[in-house]
This record gives sequence, structure tokens and C-alpha cells, in this order.
Amino acid sequence: MSSSRRQTNGRSPLVNQQRQITAFFSKSPTSSSDQKLNNPTPKSKLKPVSSDQKRSPSPSPVTPSPLQSKLKKPLLVIAASSPSSITSTSASDKPYGEEAVGKKIKVYWPLDESWYEGFVKSFDKDQGKHLVQYDDAEEELLDLAKEKIEWSGEKMVTENSEEEDMEMVLEDEDEKDEALRCKGKPGVEGISKKRKIGGAVEFDSAKKSKGSKDVNKGGSKVSIMRTTPTDNAENAKCSNAVNADLSGDASERFSIREAKKLHFLGDERRDANRRRPGDPNYDPKTLFLPPIFVKSLSDGQRQWWEFKSKHMDKVLFFKMGKFYELFEMDAHVGAKELGLQYMKGEQPHCGFPEKNFSVNVEKLATKGYRVLVVEQTETPDQLELRRREKGSKDKVVRREICGVVTKGTLTEGEMLSTNPDASYIMALTESQNVGTQNVERNFGVCVVDVATSRVILGQFHDDSECSALSCLLSELRPVEIVQPAKQLSLETEKVLLRHTRSPLVNKLVPGLEFWDTEKTIHEVKGIYERASDQSVSSSSSRKDLKVKNSSTEEELSHLPDVLVELIRAGENGSYALSALGGTLFYLKQAFLDETLLRYAKFELLPSSGFCDLISKPFLVLDAAALENLEIFENSRNGDSFGTLYAQLNHCVTAFGKRLLKTWLARPLYNVESIKERQKAVASLRGVNLPLSFEYRKALSRLPDMERLLPRVFSISEANGRNANKVTLYEDAAKKQLQEFISALCGCELMVQACSSFGAILENVESRQLHHLLSSGIPHIDPVLTHFKDAFDWMEANDSGRIIPHEGVDIEYDSACKKVKEIESSLAKYLKEQCKLLGDTSIAYVTVGKDTYLLEVPESLRGRVPRDYELRSSKKGFFRYWTPNIKKFLGELAQAECEKESSLKSILQRLIGRFCEHHTKWRQLVSTTAELDVLISLAIASDFYEGPTCQPTILSSSTDEVPCLSAKSLGHPVLRSDSLGKGSFVPNDVTIGGSGNPSFILLTGPNMGGKSTLLRQVCLTVILAQLGADVPAERFELSPVDRIFVRMGAKDHIMAGQSTFLTELSETAMMLSSATHNSLVALDELGRGTSTSDGQAIAGSVLEHFVHKVQCRGMFSTHYHRLAIDYQKDPKVQLCHMACQVGSSVGAIEEVTFLYRLTHGACPKSYGVNVARLAGLPNSVLENAAIRSTNFEAIYGKHRKPVNNLSELSSAEKMALLVQKLNSIISNLKFEESMESIGVSSFIELQREARVLFAAVIRKPILLLDLSEAQF
Repeated sequence: MSSSRRQTNGRSPLVNQQRQITAFFSKSPTSSSDQKLNNPTPKSKLKPVSSDQKRSPSPSPVTPSPLQSKLKKPLLVIAASSPSSITSTSASDKPYGEEAVGKKIKVYWPLDESWYEGFVKSFDKDQGKHLVQYDDAEEELLDLAKEKIEWSGEKMVTENSEEEDMEMVLEDEDEKDEALRCKGKPGVEGISKKRKIGGAVEFDSAKKSKGSKDVNKGGSKVSIMRTTPTDNAENAKCSNAVNADLSGDASERFSIREAKKLHFLGDERRDANRRRPGDPNYDPKTLFLPPIFVKSLSDGQRQWWEFKSKHMDKVLFFKMGKFYELFEMDAHVGAKELGLQYMKGEQPHCGFPEKNFSVNVEKLATKGYRVLVVEQTETPDQLELRRREKGSKDKVVRREICGVVTKGTLTEGEMLSTNPDASYIMALTESQNVGTQNVERNFGVCVVDVATSRVILGQFHDDSECSALSCLLSELRPVEIVQPAKQLSLETEKVLLRHTRSPLVNKLVPGLEFWDTEKTIHEVKGIYERASDQSVSSSSSRKDLKVKNSSTEEELSHLPDVLVELIRAGENGSYALSALGGTLFYLKQAFLDETLLRYAKFELLPSSGFCDLISKPFLVLDAAALENLEIFENSRNGDSFGTLYAQLNHCVTAFGKRLLKTWLARPLYNVESIKERQKAVASLRGVNLPLSFEYRKALSRLPDMERLLPRVFSISEANGRNANKVTLYEDAAKKQLQEFISALCGCELMVQACSSFGAILENVESRQLHHLLSSGIPHIDPVLTHFKDAFDWMEANDSGRIIPHEGVDIEYDSACKKVKEIESSLAKYLKEQCKLLGDTSIAYVTVGKDTYLLEVPESLRGRVPRDYELRSSKKGFFRYWTPNIKKFLGELAQAECEKESSLKSILQRLIGRFCEHHTKWRQLVSTTAELDVLISLAIASDFYEGPTCQPTILSSSTDEVPCLSAKSLGHPVLRSDSLGKGSFVPNDVTIGGSGNPSFILLTGPNMGGKSTLLRQVCLTVILAQLGADVPAERFELSPVDRIFVRMGAKDHIMAGQSTFLTELSETAMMLSSATHNSLVALDELGRGTSTSDGQAIAGSVLEHFVHKVQCRGMFSTHYHRLAIDYQKDPKVQLCHMACQVGSSVGAIEEVTFLYRLTHGACPKSYGVNVARLAGLPNSVLENAAIRSTNFEAIYGKHRKPVNNLSELSSAEKMALLVQKLNSIISNLKFEESMESIGVSSFIELQREARVLFAAVIRKPILLLDLSEAQF
């Protein structure tokens, strides 16, 4: 127990009759129900039961005087305790021992007349006492046999339990005094030291009706309220209403009350403007409270409902003293998602201490909830002062909204620190001219990572399938979407649904909330003008600030270059600026807008082939390529295991990992840029590898600097929970100081690591490394030296306060100088008194709170002047104060107060100076991250299997055929040890180049490795253009501008697309977007329909790519007819994945896969062999083999010219017959008559068919005589 507490331990009358949390929500100080709960009827006396028995211990017997163990503590008697509240029983026959450890317990504190809940933490055998930890984390060593206790009957839950999480910060003496002053004043909040058993907040009317005890005995289950994570519209519709069942005890306790007293949340629900659900303008985020209900509320209840009724889509964390409380429907969320325990009473209520805020708010946010943080902005003393000075009638302290936390606005927390992936918020707006399906769409996007203050802006044209938007969504996977309500087209909504992972959707009112371009520019200018004008106070009202609308050069000078470029772009940047406006309004609710803009790192959306504002080209990977090639997410469970990102990710910093993802999503296209990065990667191996490892070792100690810096910047803004008016009992300043020192240490470490790493420049030629390790490191040594000289970092981190060195802070230096002057005057005065009394042994002493006491020997008492004031004495000495000493002490106290005041504000001033150099800190982080990624790429080649090489990048022109050539190409991700058996087989691949076909038509057996080869080639191209080494003996490549991948069978049910439509939609995008420098990988196109249609479509698509686009590509198929059609085409090379066919068992052939790319076409696909491997029954396999043989005879691709029908077998004659019929039908058009194509052909065909079928099945066949038919 902390020594700062009084020895009363809260059990003395000091807190007797102190108002508990119930006082906040009740109109009367006490109630009969409270008294019953606070003074429960003692249970029958039973001996303690051992922990291995099923029955739990009953209430413990107590000694005749339960106060005896407390009488050792000094009692401050304020009100007498009721004798009747203390029971006296005989002591237990058997003392409690180890069996009580871990059990929940209720201990009666007689002077509080209350029961407090906790659990038995440990047992001290020597003393025979148990250590009890209460639910506020206070601990007490008790002899349970001498206490009045009750057992709850179950072991303490150590996981997700409120008791374990709670560790309330101890109150100081002033807080106790506040509670004492508030005691007994109706309607005024007191600060409850403990949360009493049964002390639940009464949320229903304090005016109980006579019939309030009546309950519905019909037996029907009544639903109660809860909040679920959905988008804001659906969230408010289906949550916070009487529509979700709770089970067990919670349902029995709360459902009837909620259905009866909160009926306006059910069928009678209306929004704040009294609109019903179903009204086009209905706002589900708000709630109309019936006047009769509001009138019945206490002041505390009314305050809570005022917040809740405006934010029905959020869970309220409502600050009361040192706890965040959750009430009504929010309490159910707390119990379900956070493992909090309901307080006793008929009203749902639970809570947690202030120190657990970050953990719990993160848990809810990551599960998709919106959390509204309501903080106290006034103490009870300040409330009392306001009541006296202004005549206010308020009976509750002021509270204000200080933040809205969602999965996209989290800036700190355990999960965030362990997960380096960015959590993007994407605002999206769309042009309105989307009447036809073929019209181009204009999109404006603003992508924000709040944790790193990264802002990406862009505007682009898109096709009817929203291909570019799909690409962006697949790359970023935003966790939140901000969009104008009812403004996006149906196709866009489908794309958002298809290419995201259950994001939180926020629909804002167009114009009013999702700002247009003009409103956005106006607000942005205002924010930057306030930031540049130091005379404007941080508390200035936004309404008082006037911003000119004209876009003059002077006004634009305050803005970042990216925003200036978008403003000057006119219509080409208007949608992007509107998307920024929607983002700013959304972040404004969370008090993050101004901090974000002032310290944001702005970027223009990289071109990816669809942004007109960017000229630097990249290799474009669309959504299909990212997903089918498993760049970031695997197809099994969506995590990164087995992906190309996981293969390359050897970064040691979180911000390096994020940069690697950015590079991987947009590989380079410019030849010189690729070669420069190759040189940088190569320079970090060989003789420089030891220095690279030393650099990595130094960086491994870094925190996530890219996220830490914005948190430090936000401290200087004093917004939200960082505002000075917010009452926090946790030492928030110490936490802020520790983050500041961590940022300083991190920056110093990065500078030292980069400087040491610069030694490699002596033997490298890479211009990129020379740039990074010279001009890439900002000149910040003087800045760091300033902060190192300012104060002792380690001492400040340990003590939690900054003691600045002399010359750092003028205000503090002035206060220190005044203190020293007064102390000097006191020392001078002491010498004068020694001289006056004739004894140099007289000195200053301190006794208790009395300082600078003149200690005079008793022998000199006769010489002491009359104005000496005797304060204390000891044997042989007397201690005095003089009028001059009192005067000096008054001046010293004032000077010390000024000194302390300056210390409190020095952290803000130092962080303000730190923020002045925010661009330098960001540049340092950027340089460190880039070096981390380059080293990661250098190390990645060690994890490939087989030989590796640096790709040769060739410059290509329109006159030359682009080249892709690989010798012994391995797989960038797969390794032999992951294949189960055997080793991965490398292959030689050549596509394009001088004298080589530009397309490979790939056939082969099922499971022969066709799809793997396609992925293998595409992944290697990405690696090559990323600047990394590749798994091959030799690799030559003309840069690829875009990779198209059509692979796998999947549908998009939510978008209304079948598997075949999805396949053709992706193919259509390829046909319209592919260029001469693109790479196409088509895997079994056409499988989703009939053989004839699929083969026809596949052939036509292949024809278009080969002869019209003339790009490089690989086309795998099981349509063997295509191999015949293209066997003489010089632009297509026929290849197959080799296999070995063994002796057949019955009609079933056994196939051994060789996984070797071989020239020529494969004769068949051997699908029956795969069926055998899958375990189909032999009878089925044999039947399938026979049918396969017959089909091959009919539709076989090998056909010799037929000169004599008598030479053919019956099966061959039948196949020829079918081919003739197909030929005739294919020439038949619907609008033509039968005579126009020649009826004689059908007549002759009928005659041949009669003879042929009769010969095959040994019986005559009656066919229609076409010669007699009427047409």
C-alpha cells in the first residue's frame, strides 16, 4: 500500500458516508435499496471449505469486534458508526490457509458501512494472514478469521478479468478533501475511492412508480440493447435498439427493464429530428429522447444521454473520477468484448480504471467499434467555484468529447506497436457522369495513415470496371472508407465491397460534411495560416478566423507543394481536394485534423498508369495481379506467409517494412532507375556485408519512429485528451515526457548509425547510396546537441520531470535566480544573527514542515531579541523564526512556486522546439527506412534455392521485340523443403527477343506445373524491376510496363458475377489496356463454359494478343486444338510441361510429372490420372478412361487427309461425320434459308449417317428423310 495514503485506508470516518458512483445518477443521496446492498444480511456460519471441494466458502465468522484490527490506525471521527451495522460472532474453528488463495472475496469496512470486492492474492504462513487485492488494485494484509467477509464462491478469473486489469492510481490528500467537501451535497459528484458492491448507477428514473416491481411473467424472451461493429448507418440501425438477445444472467437482469423503460429505442425510435427509420433523411446516428423521459432523469443521467443521443453509433467511454464508465447498451459491449464485469443493480453498468484506457479502446477499435471518449474538464472544486462565482445551478462537473477512436484513428497501443502494417483511411468521391457503362469515371481519393501522418492525394480516370480503383484498394486494403452518402455509383459500391476486408464505412452528408473543393481550400488555408501565425492562440475559436477565398500566391505560400499543385490543376485536382475535405471533416471529429495537416507528409498518388499528375512511371500491378500472384496476402487465410513480401521482408524497422510494401506494390519501370537500385543492392553485399549487419543491429533497437514522431507532434497541439483542461489522474505528463525522450534517443541513434554506415562509401560507386549517406542525412547535429545540453535525458526519463540546465529556458532561469537570491539573503542573515548573539554555532535547521529555523543554544536564551518567535525546542536548544525569516520564507515560497510552474510548462516548450524541425526528423526516418529496405533486398537472395544473379535490364524501343530470357529459372518463393518430397525443378524460359516467338502456348497434364510456371515468371519480373537479384543463372529482361494475370476460378457473388463472367471481365480489361511492353499470363481461359465456346474465346483472345498487341505472354490451356491452329505461327512457340506415362492398370494410365518445360505440344491432359490421385473409385476411373478414349477418337486433333472412306474404322467414320455436321452448322446463319446453303449436303450426310450408325450398333436407324422435308 502506498505510503502516500493516510493510515485510515479508506475505512475511517474520513470517507464515511462518502457518495459513491451511484450519487452521480440518483436524485437522492441514498435509497433503501442501497442500504440493503451495503448491509447484507449475514449468512449462516460455516467452516471454510477447501479449494478442491465443489462448494465454495460461505461467509466467514468474525471475532467479537471486527474493528479491533483497524483500531491500530488513527481514526478521524466525523460521524459515529451505527452499532447495528457491526455483527459479532465467534471465531472460526479452523483458520483459513492456502485454500483461500485466488478466491473472490467481499470484505466489510464498518466505518464505511460498505462491502468491497476483491480477491485473495496470497497467503503469508508466518503471520497467518492473507493479502487481499481490491478491485481498485489496493492491497491489504488481513487475518480473515478476524474480518467480516463473504465468499463469492468461485476462483478469481485471471484472464480478461476486470480485477486483474484494474490498478487505480492512488488518490492524493487533496482528492480526499474534495470528496469530503462534496459529501452530503445533493446532486454534486464525489470522488469514490472504491466501487461498492451493489453500487451500480441507477439510469432509470429516480422516481420509482408503485408498479415498478411488476414484471412480465409471460415467459417470452425480451431483447436488449447492444452495439455491433458495422458501418455507421447499419450500426445505428441494428444496435442500440431493443433487438439483440443476451443470454444467461445478463438477460434475466436487464432485458425486462430495458424493454419497459427504454421503449423509445424499439419500434418507436426516431432520430433527433423525429424522423422514423425508412424516411430518406433519417439519421441513425442520433436519437430523439421523449420529454417525459428526459424530465425523469437526474442531472448525471441527463448529461450521459445528451452525449449518447447524438452518437448512437459509438460506444461511450464516460469519465467519472479515475474510472471510465460504460452504461446501458455500451455496458453490454464492455462485458462482451472487454471481459468487464457488470456492477450490481438492475441497470447495465461496468467500467475500468484510467490506466487501462489505451488497452481497452484499442480492443474495441480493432473489432470495428467507434469509441467516443468523454472526459472530465472540471474538478469538483472548480464546479463549486463556478457555482459560487457565476451562480450556476449545475450539479455535475463539465464533460466534453475529447476524441473518437476507430480502427483507422488509432495512434498508440500494444497491437499497433506489434503490427507494422499501415491502417489506411480512404476518402473517395466520384464524378456524376456515369450514365452509360462505357463512360470513363473520374475518381478523387485521399488516403491517410493517421499513425504516421502520411497523406496520399490523387485524381484519376477509370474504366467502367473501376480497374484502377480496384488496384488501389487491393494494394492499400483500407480499414475505413469515407464517402459522400448516396453519391457513389452502384458499380463503385460493388468494387469497394469486393476489394476490401470489412472496412468501417462512414457515409457523410455531401457538401455539409463531405466538403466540396471550395470549402476544402477555405478550411485548409485557415489551418495553415493559424499554424504560421504564432500570435493566434491554440484555443481560438474557428468561427472567429476569417480566411480569404482568393487563391493568391501569398495565400498559397503557406501550403505544401502537393496541395498547391492540386489547387493549380483546376478540374484535374478538384475531386482529390474534395476527398481531402471529406477526410478532414471526419478527422475533425477525432481532434486530429489540424495536427495531421501541420505535420503531414504529403504524396501524390503514384501513376500506376492512371494518374495524370505524375510523370515517373512504375510497373503496374492491378488487383488481379496482386491477388493471383499472392504478393501481399496468400489465398489460404489472407496473411503474408508464403507471399513474395514475406520472402523479401528482412527489414528490422517497422517503417522499413512499410516502405518495402510500397516498393513491392509499384516496382520500377525506368531502366536507369532499376540499374541504380541494382548497384545499391549489390554494394551492400560482399566486403560491405559486415557493415550492413552492424547497421541492422543498431536499427533493431529503434522504436517505430515513423509513428512515434506524430505522437510527439500531437503533444504540442494540446488537443483532445492532451488538452490542458482535461482532468487526468494518471501521470500523463510523465508518459509524454518518456515518448519525447524516446524520440530524441531514436533520432540520435539513427544519426549515429547512418554516420557509421557511411564508411562504405569509400569502396562503392552507387550514386543512390552516396546520396542517402550524404545529403540524405539532414544536418541535425546542432539540434540534437541543443537538446542534449538542455537536460539530462536519462534522469528525466526516470524521474518523470525535466530539470533544464542553465541557459536553456529563460523563464526557469529567472525563477532559479530569484530562489538563489533569497537563499543567499537567508545565508547572509544567518551570519548577522550569529554576530548579534555572539555564537557562530547557530545554524538553520528543518523540523517537519518548518524550514530555516534558527537553532540557538539554551545558554544564549537571555540574548534572544523579543521579536524572535519560538517554534520548537530540544534538549539544550531552542528554535526560532524572526520577522525577517518569515518575510524571506514568503518570498522563497512564491519563487519556488514560479520555478515549479515553469517546470510544468517546459516540456511543452521543448516539444515545440522539436516540432520546428519536423521535416528534418521525417527526412532522417525516410533515409533510414530506405537503407533498411536496400539491405533487406541484398539479404533476400541468400534465401533463394539454387543459383542467383543480377538481372540484365535491356532498353527496349518500339522497333525491337521486348525480351524475357531466363536460364535455370527457380521459384522466388517455393523451396524444396516446403514441397514435401523432391526438389523444385528449374526451367529455361525465353519469350520474345530477336528471332524468338513472343508468346508461349503451354499445354501439359493436369498438376504438371503450368500455373506454377506462369506465377514463377511473373514474380521474377517483379523482382528484377524491384532491383533485387533473381533465382536464375542468367536473366535478361526488357522492362515490363504492366503485368496482367488471369488465373484461378472464382466468382464475385456480391457483385453479381459468375465465375465465367469474372474471368471474361478480367480478360476484357487486359485486351483494352495491354501494350507492346506488357506481360500477359493467362491460365486456362475459357474453362467456365462449354468446350466449343471456351475454345473459341480462348483462340480469339490469343489471336488478339499475338498479332494485334504483340506483347509478351504465356497462355496455358487444355484446348489441344489451339496447338494445331498455332503450330505454324512463328510468333507462338508450343511448349508443354513434360511427364512420363507408365504402364496402365486396366484402362487407367499412370503419369509421373517431370515439371520440365519442353518444346512441342502435349498429346493429352491426363485428367483421369488426377482423378486417380484424388481417390475416385476404380469403377468410376475405368468408366472415365473409356469415355475419354471415345471422346478423343471423335474430337481428336490428329487427323490425316481422307481419300478413301473404306480405309477408316467405324469410330473414325463417326468422327468424320460429326466434323462434317459441325462444318455445315457453323456456316449456317439464322436468317438464311436451307436452300441457300444447299440441301443436298444434308441429304448426303443423312445417308452416310444411316449406314454408319447401323454398322456401329448393329441395328437400323430411322432418320428423317431430308429429301422429303418441307422447308
